[in-house]
Amino acid sequence: MLDPQNDLPTVSDLCQAYFDCRKTKRNSASALAFEEGMERNLMDLYHELIDGSYRPGPSICFVVEHPKVREVWAAQFRDRIVHHLLYNRVAERFHRRFIHDSYACIPGKGTHKAVARMEHFARSVTQNHRVPGFVLKMDVANFFVSIDRQILDAMLAAHIAEPWWLALCRTVLHHDPVHSAILQSPPWLLRRVPPHKSLFESGGKGLPIGNLSSQFFANVYLDALDQHAK
Repeated sequence: MLDPQNDLPTVSDLCQAYFDCRKTKRNSASALAFEEGMERNLMDLYHELIDGSYRPGPSICFVVEHPKVREVWAAQFRDRIVHHLLYNRVAERFHRRFIHDSYACIPGKGTHKAVARMEHFARSVTQNHRVPGFVLKMDVANFFVSIDRQILDAMLAAHIAEPWWLALCRTVLHHDPVHSAILQSPPWLLRRVPPHKSLFESGGKGLPIGNLSSQFFANVYLDALDQHAK
């Protein structure tokens, strides 16, 4: 059994996180710059993580207009590697606790599985479309920007016993990208984002939309509601 006090990542763990990360981000400018000196950059990142000096870098912020106007945040490639490293280590223990019908950003789940499950329930409730049925569709208003990081911190800490991994989790969770944001949309477009949907106006709450870590943290945050509804 691993000793929680000495359970540190290996270079192989970081390399796996790197390969996972570059599957979808290999052609970004940040990824290409990292890969120019890949071995050196990976080892530099590894030593920063092990000696505790790692700190997330600035994130790029831009605005998308479809299907609705919203901010999107893009962490640096090296920070995305760290997100994958953390996810690879701790996500499975949380996934095992989620209700069966939780589908967002979970291996083996996703949109298509959710649609198939919905069709199964629809056929069951309506007796194969012979009797009426009802659907309740709900959404959490301004979800990502309203997440309370202190509450989420406690939820994560309840299931991450390893001190090093919990410290890394908190480094990622409590990093506020607003203070060092690199803006890549014109001011007029940034102003189109409603204040209640912007991290710049969140008062220190919220998670940046666009990171693997944020998707995972969001699932953990909503699990209590899922369990209550179930």
